[in-house]
Amino acid sequence: MIVTHFQEFEEINPVSLLYQFQWLTAKTLAKYLGVSQASVSTWGGKKPCEPRPAVKRLAYQLQKLLKQWVCPFPPPLKTEKLAPLELLKKYKISRSKLAEMLGVTLITVNRWACGKRQPSPSIQRLAWELDRRWSELNEKQIA
Repeated sequence: MIVTHFQEFEEINPVSLLYQFQWLTAKTLAKYLGVSQASVSTWGGKKPCEPRPAVKRLAYQLQKLLKQWVCPFPPPLKTEKLAPLELLKKYKISRSKLAEMLGVTLITVNRWACGKRQPSPSIQRLAWELDRRWSELNEKQIA
């Protein structure tokens, strides 16, 4: 059985990472999250707006990675992307389940499938993180 649960993807505000890790720059954070540096500035500005769920979930993954790091130099941050629809094929999940995991609507996933829209870079980053996590869980289950 393929593991595709979602329990480890909590959400945090990405701006909190800039305060927790003083060496982390807005530019580096933006690159990891697949957003513009202006978006990061908006989230921490005088009239902050709320980041999308996918971005908050990526921020949580980044926080977990950074808390594990013990060396004096920061870890290399991976910025790989994966087309979210690849998860449908690879893990045989429904479109509604994929939408829930990525923090988007079912309509959005259907638009990707029809070619009417393209997923944002942050959604593609989260899809890659989901694939990485599920692959690790499935390898542990097989072993």
